[in-house]
Amino acid sequence: MANSRVLLADLKAGRCSNVAEVRLLRFWEARNVRKGGEPMSVDMLFVDENSTLMQGSVGANRQLRFRDRLSEGSLYTLTGFDVTRSNTNFRLSDAPFSIRFNEGTELDKIPASVRPIPTELFRFMPCSQVLELANTGKQLPGM
Repeated sequence: MANSRVLLADLKAGRCSNVAEVRLLRFWEARNVRKGGEPMSVDMLFVDENSTLMQGSVGANRQLRFRDRLSEGSLYTLTGFDVTRSNTNFRLSDAPFSIRFNEGTELDKIPASVRPIPTELFRFMPCSQVLELANTGKQLPGM
């Protein structure tokens, strides 16, 4: 039996065996500056057909498995991942959860989708809210 589709906004904390169809907007390596730039993770931003933005992360111990398969702007099906609470100290989206790749995560690139998944996403907010976030390190308003 095929796994059913799930939207990012419908994810709940725990292991997810459903299929999320997403576009990878951006990815970058996070490094520990206190440990000589040692790699910590590859962090990502995913968007789905409802323009829901969610952060994803691959820990240092799994980077080799996924790093070469990541391509900004590409579409993927994603299954077998963990859904965890977003880090309140460093948020890249308004989503309460984030995606963590684990040993059972499957990430498959797909050539196209019947769903209209955006290629870019902008987060608009009032200037007063941007000023409140200034120098807090909690969000990156320029993302």
